Amino acid sequence: MRAMAEAARPAGFWRRYAAWSLDAALVAVPTYLASAGAFPARLLALRSAVSPLVNLIAQRLTDALMQGGDPLRLAQQLAQEPRLRFAIDDVIARVHALLLPPLLWFVVFAAIYWIAFEASPWHATPGKRALRIRVADRDGAAPGWIRTVSRHAAGALSWLTLNLGHALAAWTPQKRALHDFLAGTRVLANDGADTALPAWAKAWIALQIAATLLCAAWLYLHLLGTLQTAVDSALY
Repeated sequence: MRAMAEAARPAGFWRRYAAWSLDAALVAVPTYLASAGAFPARLLALRSAVSPLVNLIAQRLTDALMQGGDPLRLAQQLAQEPRLRFAIDDVIARVHALLLPPLLWFVVFAAIYWIAFEASPWHATPGKRALRIRVADRDGAAPGWIRTVSRHAAGALSWLTLNLGHALAAWTPQKRALHDFLAGTRVLANDGADTALPAWAKAWIALQIAATLLCAAWLYLHLLGTLQTAVDSALY
């Protein structure tokens, strides 16, 4: 067994990420169906809470500019203003109400999905099978139900460490993440799998990066436009 484990090639970080993101996209479908009903109303409530906050900040910024106030003093005043703190607390509560239900549904569906597939005869989720990788114990054998459940539960620590636990898969010699060390598992490439990441997987990762950048740019421009409108209203 030990010789088999040493001969098996560990799956690299980006191959593992491509597999995980494919699986996450699949799990997102039932998550959306379970939480979509209340999402529009909660999103509208969030937007309604953001508007007073932006207007209040714009009003205080405008007053300070008109009076030639010190920016540092303004920041201190804003931090102590009860209305601003209430508005921020309201926005945070609306964000929690918007994101918490989908997150909980995702956690439930993800547990069922990952544990069932990785404990199955495949020893791999559909995403892992597409990338030709599988989960094994330290010796390269089938992980079994107990080890698979332990691995999934230990994955919470990889997330709670701000993904540093996942990043270990890029640094350690055996490409093991934190939850692999805790559960005594490895992620191995199947026999005959190419060492290079497939072109379609590279395109899939590039699409995610592009979508993230576009969303960040849209959010920035949207907030900037909202603040500009609020400042204009305060001035005129």
